[in-house]
Amino acid sequence: MFNKEKPLYYYQKTSTICLTIIAAGIVTAMLVYTKAVLIPLVISIFLYTILIQMTNLLRHKLSFPKWLAVSFSILVFLALFAAIILFTVNSIGDFLKGAEVYKENLLGTAQDLLTRLQHHGIEIDQNSVITALRDLPLFNWLKNFGGKLFSVVSNATLILLFMIFFLLGSKKTPPITNETIKEMLSNVSVYLSVKLITSLSTGIIIAIILLAFKVKLALLFALFAFLLNFIPSVGSIIGVLLPVPVLFLQFGFGGHLFLIVGLLTATEFIIGNLVEPRFLGDGMDLHPAVVIASLIFWSLVWGVPGAFLSVPITASVKIILGKIKHTRPVAELLAGRLPH
Repeated sequence: MFNKEKPLYYYQKTSTICLTIIAAGIVTAMLVYTKAVLIPLVISIFLYTILIQMTNLLRHKLSFPKWLAVSFSILVFLALFAAIILFTVNSIGDFLKGAEVYKENLLGTAQDLLTRLQHHGIEIDQNSVITALRDLPLFNWLKNFGGKLFSVVSNATLILLFMIFFLLGSKKTPPITNETIKEMLSNVSVYLSVKLITSLSTGIIIAIILLAFKVKLALLFALFAFLLNFIPSVGSIIGVLLPVPVLFLQFGFGGHLFLIVGLLTATEFIIGNLVEPRFLGDGMDLHPAVVIASLIFWSLVWGVPGAFLSVPITASVKIILGKIKHTRPVAELLAGRLPH
């Protein structure tokens, strides 16, 4: 009897694995195909978990009427988004006013470096290098940056519409009693709240450092550091490297560049590796390797928005898998624990 059931067991197990792989492929294809709608929807859900806290605070602590609390929350979101767009455009405009000066600084630094290399016996055609640097399309890319803002504004409009529907419908929606959904929303809310505070702290400190050295686009780089801090692991590295080209154009290859980069690196390291884990505790209960894998997967599926959303989405999926008996071992693996 045992010998007859054993092949059947392996057949069922193999079939389950194959069907799971096929289903995962279909779901991934659907995520890619519907990303134009799903990305704003998911972002609006995550923002809703933060804004609903503000709305409840205004309603219960300050006795605001529901319509006023909702309107105030929406206006705060609109004001922040509009301020970011206007600030970005103005900062790039100010930078472009000195574009020719920065280009000359770049050419001068490159020529000086090539001259030093020649003194050490390394021959490089200076004319070819200088010509290539003069033809760099960097400043043209910056000038065309405004065109990219249109898609951002259109997506933000869709996010705003979703959030309005969520906020207005919160009164008619009965309280959530499902423990899985409550746990998902609670984890996402805590994660986003802590990330918001630590990212804001990172942005402020980086702004102070860059302003102290009178770095061009200082506040814009601080804004990028704030946003990039939501991307796990890779975001902090990009936040440090992003100002390097401007630092090179402004100060050249010298002590100022290394000092500023060192201060930025120390800021990102202390907040990201010492302060943030202290407030998050066990965090989203995901293994670091899983965090990196989810970052790669969601970046491939949804691009930059996927990188921002990778951790909360993966953590939510892990919670759902942990509630289902047959997928509980997968949830344990995502947390870095061997299933029993």
